[in-house]
Order: sequence, then structure tokens, then C-alpha cells
Amino acid sequence: MTETVILFALLCVCMSGCVQCGLCCKKYGMRLEASALDIARWRLDRRDDILAHVGIDFVDGEVSGGRLWVDEAGNRVKQCPFLELRADNKYYCGIHESKPEVCTWHYCEKYF
Repeated sequence: MTETVILFALLCVCMSGCVQCGLCCKKYGMRLEASALDIARWRLDRRDDILAHVGIDFVDGEVSGGRLWVDEAGNRVKQCPFLELRADNKYYCGIHESKPEVCTWHYCEKYF
């Protein structure tokens, strides 16, 4: 690992404080991909509520990942269906404990 990569990783960890503006979930929510591991985890946890919004992709009969987020017809939606605006005027993740890896590793662009 180069020093630049290590410094960037540390910077992301140190500056990843979420201000709960909802920007990332609204801006990127319809262009994200779930990993095969995400899908396996949701299946094991019986999270059909999440899987109902994932367009699962297969390669040679195996789950290769999935499109986040889709409606009942398989069409991408404009923002994450689990984004919740609460009375305190902050956005919350309705599946925080089970959110996709891509969301877990996201860093807020407001810091850069």
C-alpha cells in the first residue's frame, strides 16, 4: 500500500462524520450496486424488505451482485427507498444495521 493510499484511507475515516443531510442517499441512491455478499447477508437475515428493492444479477447461474434500488417492476428509483426524513429535520437510514457495503464505505463529499 502506498503512503498516499494510507493517508487517503485515514482521511476518509477521520472525516466521515455524517451530518444527516440525505444528499448521498438522494444523489447516488439510484446508481449503486449491491455486492454478492450483501445479497447473501440479506437472504440469511431474511431481509425480504431489502431484497424487494434489489435487481439481482446472475453470471453463470450464480448471484454476481445487484442493482440498487429498484421498484416492483425492476426499474431504478430516484433515491433510496429506505431514506427517512424525521421530525428533527434530519435524514436517517431505515436499514442502517443492514445497509449495503457501498453505503457503509461511502464518505461525505462535503468534506472535500
